[in-house]
Amino acid sequence: MNQQADDIRCMLIPLHDGRLLLPNAAVVEIIGYRDPAPLSDTPLGVAGRVTWRQRDLPVIDFERFMGADEKPPSVRQRIAVCYAPDALGSWPLLGLLAQGIPRLLRLKRDAIETASSSSHGESAIKLRLQVGGEALVVPDLVFLQASVSKAASPRRENLPSAPGR
Repeated sequence: MNQQADDIRCMLIPLHDGRLLLPNAAVVEIIGYRDPAPLSDTPLGVAGRVTWRQRDLPVIDFERFMGADEKPPSVRQRIAVCYAPDALGSWPLLGLLAQGIPRLLRLKRDAIETASSSSHGESAIKLRLQVGGEALVVPDLVFLQASVSKAASPRRENLPSAPGR
């Protein structure tokens, strides 16, 4: 079999405690951190929204989303801009908070020691992997997009309030 076919091109997104693993094609760009503007009625872990290339995108702190305590930001903090699975949804892009500079990884299929998955769209974690003794988490972007979309819509957030409300 072709060695290239056995390689999975990924991006490692550093967190405070662990790392996320995303397909390289899901990540649009890594941008410098900027303070997100607040969003109303969002789940725990949605830090707010930022504007990137004239488009608003929600910023998700994955560890907080999963219920971890809030931790101070890293000086190397970044935002990984990712394509959302439903490009026609209210949030076609998602930002994932990175606590350092993400890096590219060519993951060999035979390097995956263990893998366990959850049902599609039922949890923020799509897959847990053990690679080289390190635990990696693949986030479920479908679940994250749905969670943010239920709570806040960029169309609602950008509309001026009606008088008397």
